[in-house]
Amino acid sequence: MAVITLKNNPYKPLPIGLFENIAYGMGDFASCMLYVGAQTFLMYYYTEFAGVNMAIVALIMLFSRIFDGVTDIIMGHIIEHTNSPLGKARSWIFKMLIPFILGSTLLFSVPQGWNDVSKLIYIFFTYNFTMSCVYTAINLPYGAMSASMTQDQKQRTILVLFRMVLAAAGQALIVNITMPLVNFFGADAKAWTYTFLIVGFAGSIIFFFTFLLCHERVQAKETIKNDGVADSLKCLFSNKYWLMLTIAFFCVYTADVTFNTVNIYYCKYYLSDDGLVGIFGTIFNISRLVVMIAIIPILVRYICKRNMLLFACVLMIISVSFRLAMPYSMNAFYAGSLFWGLGQGFAMANLYAMIPDTVEYGEYKDGVRHEGYIYAGASFSSKVAGGFGPVIMGFILSLAGYIPNAQIQQENASQAILLTSTLVPMIILLVAIIAMSKYRLDKEYTQILEEIKLRKQKDFF
Repeated sequence: MAVITLKNNPYKPLPIGLFENIAYGMGDFASCMLYVGAQTFLMYYYTEFAGVNMAIVALIMLFSRIFDGVTDIIMGHIIEHTNSPLGKARSWIFKMLIPFILGSTLLFSVPQGWNDVSKLIYIFFTYNFTMSCVYTAINLPYGAMSASMTQDQKQRTILVLFRMVLAAAGQALIVNITMPLVNFFGADAKAWTYTFLIVGFAGSIIFFFTFLLCHERVQAKETIKNDGVADSLKCLFSNKYWLMLTIAFFCVYTADVTFNTVNIYYCKYYLSDDGLVGIFGTIFNISRLVVMIAIIPILVRYICKRNMLLFACVLMIISVSFRLAMPYSMNAFYAGSLFWGLGQGFAMANLYAMIPDTVEYGEYKDGVRHEGYIYAGASFSSKVAGGFGPVIMGFILSLAGYIPNAQIQQENASQAILLTSTLVPMIILLVAIIAMSKYRLDKEYTQILEEIKLRKQKDFF
């Protein structure tokens, strides 16, 4: 009887209700507790507490993100071939609840008594297990599920807004509680393990409620059985709007990850307080929430998603310009935090709202829905960015002579910290602007959806 209550309900009434919107958004709250926690603190934990070489760890992260691309494609293929009473994508959220706890804990549990080589081997395997396997297997189906919950563009936008608002809440929570929890547990290596054991348990419980309350309503004609990976990838890469969006996704994420990874070093060595990363997180997330709750629901009626994404990139470029011009100024730090949050609010809400639209464009062009592969591509770009950002930071700082735990860094290392958190993200964001310059799907979407409906009606009769 308990299993029956967990089954997917494809006949659940539309429109999507408040509780289901909140439950869906809570999935990204849980995701951000692990992903942002790792993005913000993992390199710091590895270098300052586990005592491993920054450049080598950066290489491991880069390799792992490339491997992540393979696991994304595999997971996308698995989703499209899943036929479960729990749902096509939804079932994988349930299956990954326990591994989510395990991965979160292992990530911050590098054995202290081991030599450097053994530590690096441990980091390699636990990082890949957690971020390339567990995170992929729960977050990719979670994202793909939104395309199957509704085909209504406005409802999808609302879903994404709930997702982004609660993602911001999850990010704000993790950046503000991590250092206090670490200090509470003793501010040593074990304290990080205890902290992220708690994070894993909390995230798993939250994901369970996402699984329980969210349901897939849009059904493909049948589960894909005979299409090969090569044919599916050919369709994917012929989807021009998916390609544009994936490049922009990669650039925005790379800029954000690079900025956030080096941010704690900037706070420590330029503003003399690594605890300021929590203040940054608060300002960032409040401004991001304001954008997603109060501004985007109004602007979406008048401004297309592509133009809001371009505006987001401009806001983030302004943000790093403040820091570059006045690196020791607290006022510049506050202003930069504000503008980065505003930019990220516009960027993430629109990027995630645009992905389901490319599913419909692919169906319009090729006659097949590829939710799994579409989201695998988006997930791949964000995860490669997650590895590429630390690599950029790690190599620049290592080449500049960064010394872990030094009271004062040498001039070259100090300049490297500043340029990696300002000029590098600025250049990457300019590439995103160029990639989206010819994106026109917002204007074509209504006509495309009507054509898909007409085809289905002809097939029915």
